[in-house]
Amino acid sequence: MEPLQALSLFIYLCVILAGPVALLLLVIFKRRVGRAYDGAVVASSEEILEELDREFTPLRWTTIRTQTEYLPFLFECIRENIDSGFEDPQMLSLLERIDTHRPHNERSARFTVVSGGQRSNLHLRWVRDSCNRILLRIQAAPPVIRALREHRKRIPRAVTGAAF
Repeated sequence: MEPLQALSLFIYLCVILAGPVALLLLVIFKRRVGRAYDGAVVASSEEILEELDREFTPLRWTTIRTQTEYLPFLFECIRENIDSGFEDPQMLSLLERIDTHRPHNERSARFTVVSGGQRSNLHLRWVRDSCNRILLRIQAAPPVIRALREHRKRIPRAVTGAAF
């Protein structure tokens, strides 16, 4: 056999065998990947609950009625109970937004904060009346809401009003 014919025969054989060999390797690879994926370590129910608690922080609501001049103290109470996420520029911007919007319109703001090592949202909705009284609804992590409820008890009754 001539060398050129032997080379062409070799190329034909390689092309014919490459398809089945590739298919066989694909099947073997898929089985190994499938076993590795299905053979993952089974987590205990405690580990699953810990992961859920870490990833999905429960949120609570509270409503506070106050005058606009008491808002910085209220926001400072929030900042004392979070680790990060509601810094001075954000607080000042929020105070300015609340102070400048028209009465009887509902507005809202949302901040991502870290409280107790867990990320959560701080969601604020407010309505302002013509006498500068604010009805503020706050959704946050339970420690923040507990602190705000305690802070609400220290707000003078004459300030809260009953306009809402």
